[in-house]
Order: sequence, then structure tokens, then C-alpha cells
Amino acid sequence: MSSSLLEFIQIIKILTFKRFLNLLLIVFNYFFSRVLHRVFINSFPFSITIEPTTACNLKCVECPTGINSLTREKGEMDFNTFKLIIDKTKKYSFYLNLYFQGEPFLNKEIVQMINYAAKNKFFVCIATNGHFINATTANEITNNNLHKLIVSLDGISEQTYLKYRHNGNFTTVTEGIKLLADTKKRKKTKLPELTIQMLINKYNENDFEKIKSFSRSIGANSIKFKSMQIYNNYDLLPLNSKYSRYKNVNNKNFTLQKKIRNKCFRVWSNAVFIFNGNLVTCCFDKNAENTIGSIHKENIKELWQGKIFNDYRNVILKDRKKNQICRNCTE
Repeated sequence: MSSSLLEFIQIIKILTFKRFLNLLLIVFNYFFSRVLHRVFINSFPFSITIEPTTACNLKCVECPTGINSLTREKGEMDFNTFKLIIDKTKKYSFYLNLYFQGEPFLNKEIVQMINYAAKNKFFVCIATNGHFINATTANEITNNNLHKLIVSLDGISEQTYLKYRHNGNFTTVTEGIKLLADTKKRKKTKLPELTIQMLINKYNENDFEKIKSFSRSIGANSIKFKSMQIYNNYDLLPLNSKYSRYKNVNNKNFTLQKKIRNKCFRVWSNAVFIFNGNLVTCCFDKNAENTIGSIHKENIKELWQGKIFNDYRNVILKDRKKNQICRNCTE
């Protein structure tokens, strides 16, 4: 079964009438907002992103967490905050990205979080660097509550992998993936869907076929190639421009290849909560520069449909380039 079909089937199982109606409403709200250049929003996010922790075991060279450049408060989400977010959003939301900055499996309550979200009929997806997939973890996440696991593997060898994943261990990650695949077979379960993700850089850009073959051999359901988001070191960019998010201007300045248009479906569809329960505008707001409010103090309607977020959406519709975080986004 293909990974996309598997995901579709799992979502259909949890898609209630209210959730489906809200999903349609999101599309209509977004369409009319774009056409009329004013914000329409009487829907709720179908997708939520929750940050389990800002901590990470790696020092990836262009990650704000890895290079310790986050300017906001750092910490770990407690289960009560997580539960509050799920309880306040579950009526209309159904897709959970249980990751943001940091490595999710460093949160000691991550399995409890997965299980609670699944109990409340969320499709649960986690992205991980793969260093914590051991026998215990593999057994805990193959109970059909975690639907999708994305493992970052940015190379086909230890040498290539370490060009970006500083402090990482290629063997640990690949052996963990194999262990998870074997555990799924032993327990005769299709979940979690296992996706290998590769950030394309100049060290791995010629390894597409090798990593595809490797991913199939270790039991992955799919592989995802992703352009790198760069803050400082543009020397990492692939030499082939079609794999790059950016174009070089005058051998000095780099800008997005894709034109920044006055639109963004994410701010009509995906709510992003950092570890302390604050809602931020989107997943590119790494430093929580645009904080909307706190789930501890307000309900989801006040946060999602309120003036602060709508003022931000208005900027998106009229002059999105004004937002610094949008200048690094491919949306």
C-alpha cells in the first residue's frame, strides 16, 4: 500500500462530520479572503503543530536549535499543557504535527502525548532525527497510535550525513529504522508509516537513487526530498539550482527562487503551539516573534479568530514581504 493511500485511509477513519464541514469552511474562507483581499475566518484549524521541547541532541549547522540561535525562552512542554491544547482543538482539528523545534523524543512524556492524541482521534505525525529509536521506543510507537514517523537522514554514508547532522551517528539512525521496520513486521502492523526525509545539500545531491534504494531496503514506506532552509551558510546549497530554495544575486545576495505572493494557506489552516502553550503565527516563526496569545488564558476561537491573528493575516494578503519570516518560506 502506498504511503499516501495509507495516510488517506487513516484520516478518513477519524474525519467526523464537524471536522469535514470545518475543512470545507477553511477552503471557502481562504478562497474569499484571497479574492476579496480581506480576512474571512469563521473556521478553525484542521491541523495543529505542538512543540514537545526545544532541546536537541544534535548541532545541525543551519538549525536555530542546533546552533543555539533561538532568542526565545527554551523549555519542555508538560503533559497538562498538551492535554489542554488537544481538548480545546479536538472538535474541529484532526491532524497533529507533534514536533517543531527540538527533538520530540527527548520529552519524557512523548509516548503519553501520542496516546492521548490518538485517543481523541487525531492523526499523529512526528519528525525525528532518529537517534532514540531503540527496542523500547519501537515497541511503544507500533501500537497503532502513531500514524506517521518522519526520520531525517541527510546522507547515504556517515561522512556525507555528518556534513549537516553534527554530533549525529549514521549507524545509530539506520539501525533504529531497521529495528522499527522489523518490529512492525513482527507485530503485523502498517503503522507508523515510515518516511525518510533528506535535506538536499551539495554533499548529497547526487545520491538520490542510492538513498531511494537504501530507504526501500531498510523498510521505509516513502522518501521525501526537501530543499534546505538557510540562515547563514549558503555554501551548503546544492550546486544544481533546481534543488535549491534560493537563487544567487550578484554572487553576494541570495533570495528565494519562488516569488513571494500575498497568500498563505497555513495561517488559515494550521495552528502552531510552542512548548509553553503560546500560539504563534506559523511554523517559520522559530523565535515566536509573532505570539498571538496563550492556550492557558484564551480559548481557540479567541486565539484563532481574534484581532491579533487577523491583523497578521491582513498583512499576508496585502504585502506578505513585510514579514521577515515569509522571506524564507516556499509556501
